[in-house]
Amino acid sequence: MALFQSVDFSLEEYTQRQMHEISPERVAEKAFQAKVAGKFIWNDADWIPNDYKGYAIITQLDDLSINLPLIERLKALQASLAEKLQPNHAFYQLSVESFHQTVANTLSADRFEKNIAVAGLEDQYPQIIEQAFNAIHLPDFSEPIKMKMVGLSIFGTAIGLLGILENQTDYERITNFRKDFYLNDSLAQLDIKMTRPFIGHITLTYIEHPLSEEEKQHLSNTILALNEQLNKEENYFYLSNTTLRQYNNLGTFYTQNNYPSIQL
Repeated sequence: MALFQSVDFSLEEYTQRQMHEISPERVAEKAFQAKVAGKFIWNDADWIPNDYKGYAIITQLDDLSINLPLIERLKALQASLAEKLQPNHAFYQLSVESFHQTVANTLSADRFEKNIAVAGLEDQYPQIIEQAFNAIHLPDFSEPIKMKMVGLSIFGTAIGLLGILENQTDYERITNFRKDFYLNDSLAQLDIKMTRPFIGHITLTYIEHPLSEEEKQHLSNTILALNEQLNKEENYFYLSNTTLRQYNNLGTFYTQNNYPSIQL
């Protein structure tokens, strides 16, 4: 099942994919493939973010107060990771304010520079996204989407908590929005396209220093021990709206009054 595909998974495929990624065999495999993210630099005193500019359609964990229990659980998970993982300076723990779900990627780094910045469209960009939102007609739902957070996964250069959708309607509220968003002709002209399927996750930690084989084994063991506990818990992320947000690095995502939002 290839991750880099141009359509979203079926719910069954999606659930299988998420549960596979937190299995002991897969966690061990991904730990030994772990690489440096290069998003933050430790200078022996402080963490310095590297520039990485772009925009995305994001739901912040703190958008809804009902997510406060999950925020507290993530803070505890990060504390466990910071305490157990070695060497400590190899792992950058993201701030609580950064916790989010990306609902749709737009443009970042070189693609943002080429299609938006150089083209002189940055001031108009929020309006372009708003027009795309206005063309999407989704049913009104009174209840937020409920995503169950099932376990920690290592994905290349980061550690994150993966989520599954327990019913078809909730999953389709996300995938139908994504389908309509990426079919917008104006966005296609800016090279905004679906480059990978929807993956429910909250990134917690970036790997920012090469790890020895022993350290990779310890990383795997730590994730598996935490997942044993998470498997006994009921942790949910509630999503209602999603909003255009900008970032200059991967530690801070912000919105402004003229940045559009849409109900999922």
